[in-house]
Amino acid sequence: MSLLMKLWQKLVATAVLLPALLLIGACASCGGGSSSPPVTTTPTTPVTPTRTGTLLNGEAAAFYPRAIRLTHQADATLNGAVIASTIAFDGDKGQGRIFISRDDGATFALQGSVTDAAWPKGLCCGSIFELPAAVGALPAGTLVWSASVGQDTPGTPMSHPVYRSSDAGKTWTYLSRCGVGLKARGGDGTGIWEPEFQMAKDGQLVCMYSDETETGSSQVLKITSTADGLTWSAPRLLVAGTLPSDRPGMAVTSRLGDGSYLLSYEFCSTAGLDCRVYLKRSVDGLDWGSPSDKGFEPKTADGRWFRHAPTHVWLPTQQRIALVGQILNNAAGNVDTAGNGGTIFISSTADGSGTWTTMAAPVVPLTPPMVTNWCQNYSSPLLPTADGKQLLMLASDFDTVNGTQVCRTRFARGNLPS
Repeated sequence: MSLLMKLWQKLVATAVLLPALLLIGACASCGGGSSSPPVTTTPTTPVTPTRTGTLLNGEAAAFYPRAIRLTHQADATLNGAVIASTIAFDGDKGQGRIFISRDDGATFALQGSVTDAAWPKGLCCGSIFELPAAVGALPAGTLVWSASVGQDTPGTPMSHPVYRSSDAGKTWTYLSRCGVGLKARGGDGTGIWEPEFQMAKDGQLVCMYSDETETGSSQVLKITSTADGLTWSAPRLLVAGTLPSDRPGMAVTSRLGDGSYLLSYEFCSTAGLDCRVYLKRSVDGLDWGSPSDKGFEPKTADGRWFRHAPTHVWLPTQQRIALVGQILNNAAGNVDTAGNGGTIFISSTADGSGTWTTMAAPVVPLTPPMVTNWCQNYSSPLLPTADGKQLLMLASDFDTVNGTQVCRTRFARGNLPS
């Protein structure tokens, strides 16, 4: 979670009404970030903002979206459908809101919601995953969902409760917890964030997450696994910096065409805002090498690179990887205004090595962010269409409604390079 974003949101909160306060409280801590002032940036080329995309949750708030394609459902008519999830609200109660698309991301309809009266106040950073094979008594096709719960409840450690669905997201039941903070919630340095699921090569279900509660570190990435969905291994370090101020976070993982695994994440620091995007590879999804090994930076031939909140996806038709981050920088370290908010990277190789090319982002914010915030283009999921010709994107942006900022998620598809 970003310390800078916490400070930023406190300033915003003085100027908005209750609905916006609820939204700010809901995701005040997602990400890596920094408590230092924003880096001064020099725009390269002015652009005329043009918003694109269709609202996912109507006029209501929705942020931190995720998208998956169903491929292992017992009901064969569901295979191929796209499931999207966001953090949303029912009154002042946070929930995971689930949507389904039966036309490959052209339209979405409400499918269900993940709620629990036992949750302490504060919900952020939801994640959803379809089991490609059985895990214990959970059959292939089971959906699992988790989020960061309890950020607004001082005195109680935050946790990542896991819920399961056997009907493609219509109904949900509690399963277990894949993460619990080592400290009670009580301000900065007491959160755990951004659970991310994957299935390891040995069939275990993996959960990765950001942890601010590890003694001696501002934040680390951790990994835990389960063979039955109920009992999780002791969390161990996935990525950790060498300085106490380092803050790796916001893990997203995928399985590549050769069966290996790819991890994207941001590497931030409280010593200075940077949050460069890094990639790491693993043969089995469990062993990612030394936690101090950052991996490598994805860059274009002219040196452009992303900062903050990356996501990526494997493109099986092209045998390539698509990657997006919140803010695009040029080789000089300045915001690349010409492409910021409207650019997706495409790898030139199947494993992400080498230089990356670009394509236009299907969803573009009205005013692309020059500094990080918890809403605009923040952790935007990507998913190729079934025929591999287009890329579906879900991304959030601020709308101003009667003087109040509301974070909403939009979706759209764009043509992939041939």
